[in-house]
Amino acid sequence: MSEELPEDIKRWTSKRRTALVLQIIRGETTVNEAARQYDLKPSEIEQWYETFLDAGENGLKSRPKEEIERKDAQIAKLQQKICELVMDIDIIKEVHHMAKLDPFGSGWRSED
Repeated sequence: MSEELPEDIKRWTSKRRTALVLQIIRGETTVNEAARQYDLKPSEIEQWYETFLDAGENGLKSRPKEEIERKDAQIAKLQQKICELVMDIDIIKEVHHMAKLDPFGSGWRSED
């Protein structure tokens, strides 16, 4: 089931480029026919075609590149948060330790 493309497209969105590439893949049109029909350069359509195929290949990998990059970014963000929390804990420990040593500002613990 192919999407019909209007003859007078002024803006080639990703959805329209995908529809055209799929028409070429299905054999419904050729690069040269589409170039003539939509007043495009064959090299431009070929670039869309290659980009589409590259993205498709990536999608068929066991761990697509974008997924790996997204997970790496998430891991980096979580590692940063862990560092911040460890620093907060260290500060709290230090304040707690200082309060035990010097509850009244005298430098010595009061033993009543």
